[in-house]
Amino acid sequence: MRPKFSVLMAVYFKDDPAYLRQALASIEKNTVLPDEIVLVEDGPIGLHLREVIDEFRSHLNIKSISLVKNQGLGLALNVGLTKCIHEWVARFDADDVCIPERFEAQLRYIGEHPHVGVFGAQVLEFDSDTREHHKSKRPLACEHNDIVKFAKSRNPFNHMTVMFKKSAVQAAGGYQSDYLYEDYCLWVRMILSGIRTGNINIPLVYARAGENMYRRRGGWAYVKGEFRAQLKFLQWNFITPLLFVRNIIVRIPVRLAPQGVRSRIYKRLLRMKA
Repeated sequence: MRPKFSVLMAVYFKDDPAYLRQALASIEKNTVLPDEIVLVEDGPIGLHLREVIDEFRSHLNIKSISLVKNQGLGLALNVGLTKCIHEWVARFDADDVCIPERFEAQLRYIGEHPHVGVFGAQVLEFDSDTREHHKSKRPLACEHNDIVKFAKSRNPFNHMTVMFKKSAVQAAGGYQSDYLYEDYCLWVRMILSGIRTGNINIPLVYARAGENMYRRRGGWAYVKGEFRAQLKFLQWNFITPLLFVRNIIVRIPVRLAPQGVRSRIYKRLLRMKA
């Protein structure tokens, strides 16, 4: 018998209703459906997003968690996690698209890797239509030791593909208010707590990319979040002082570069052809 699992999502007022509809439709088209979707409304979301959620509510067993005001992604996800009733939880974003075999492949991986507590998969990046040519994907490590090494320099998981044990996340402190680095900081805390990790080396999610993504990943807010995250990794003895300096020197200029330059860096240096 396959393990039952929850899907954990969060939505807020700036999310695009058309993208959310596409995301939920992709879950509905999966070869294995989740047993529940815990969807956190991070503050008032407006009529159009609510209409999309109601459209899928009965088909997908959506449990809405409504927060009175916007708390930020980390705190919203942590509230949602407490409401998930199953041990295995799949993360997903409100603007990405699941490949139809996503959950089937991940449940098979769980059966083959019983000691893993968190794992992800490859993504295929797209601009607006998943039928378009897929431009690129992020290189990822797949074995635990390689993932730990990779995590010292870059986020080791595509967060929208991740499945994890709820108990393992909570034992590591859950999602916290690490602005823009909620997922990355959680993965590092899980590694430090001894959780075994993995990645599936096939794409299971279409991730919405394009110039809007490159624009969002720059600016002083990202610089501050980057510095705080790297400082935590240093304080946790996850990275050495030398690696802390190297990461800051390498990563901060990318956040402050003009959008066109940052776009080229991502496309040419941080991605590989799909």
